[in-house]
Amino acid sequence: MLDTSRLRPLDRLNIIGMFLISIVALVFHQRVTAYVTIILTNLAVSIGIVLLLNAESHKSHPVTKFLARWYTMPLIFLTFKQMYLMVHPINPHDLDYVLIKLDRIIFGTDPTALLDRIATPGLTEFLQICYGSFYVLWFILGIDLLRQHNEEGFAFFLFVLMYGFYTSYVGYLIVPAIGPRFTLYNFAALNKDLPGLFLTPILRGIINSGESITSVAQAAMLAQRDCFPSGHTEMTLITIATAIRFRMKSAMIIIPMGIGLIFATIYMRYHYGVDVIAGALLSIAVLASARWLESQLMPGRKA
Repeated sequence: MLDTSRLRPLDRLNIIGMFLISIVALVFHQRVTAYVTIILTNLAVSIGIVLLLNAESHKSHPVTKFLARWYTMPLIFLTFKQMYLMVHPINPHDLDYVLIKLDRIIFGTDPTALLDRIATPGLTEFLQICYGSFYVLWFILGIDLLRQHNEEGFAFFLFVLMYGFYTSYVGYLIVPAIGPRFTLYNFAALNKDLPGLFLTPILRGIINSGESITSVAQAAMLAQRDCFPSGHTEMTLITIATAIRFRMKSAMIIIPMGIGLIFATIYMRYHYGVDVIAGALLSIAVLASARWLESQLMPGRKA
């Protein structure tokens, strides 16, 4: 019998998160054709987490210790791609037009159009690098926390990061949208209309691949519906706040790159202004409630 007493709040959060994703896939199984794969994958990963934590607690081996620390990172990508298989089938009506209308009410125009006025190849190159650093900033902070032997801080960072992702998935399901690079601009002409210097086309290609965009002609159909809220804004603010909270030296890198990243979400035409506002508000809610939720998921806590 699997011993779940070894599970940390982070592990329990991940198992609950995968369970809820599986429930949604099952409820909408007539639309989500990959529901069996999603459910079986999440079940296998959940069992794997329990086995991993048991193995790590009984015999501390470098490999099991490494996996117990870092498995959440690939899990983020796994659950993110599961949402790709679920969002559009469950809610096939993109709501970009609503987000565009809200932007024009709040800002008087499209925020991307305002930032187009200051666009230069050099600025575009810098901001595309910032945007591409999204995942890198997590590793920078995580490694810094471990170098300072702050295991508790490291576990809390991953907890609040994953908590942020699970909450953002709710937004994707309720408000599916593909973003201004598809709706307000010609996606195929992006490198021509908003050129960088050297790395911009490469980084754009990598980001497109991560979002399952394998064909320019069918880009809008293939794109992941992950605009609202802006996960890039939410998770970057969570990373910045954690770096400041634990007074990490890496904050000197994370803060300026993170600010550039958030600015890039609109400048690079990935998000609407209202996406960024929603992501910022959600990060505040997640950070404010994370300690309470963590306490509820502590091992041995009685209901």
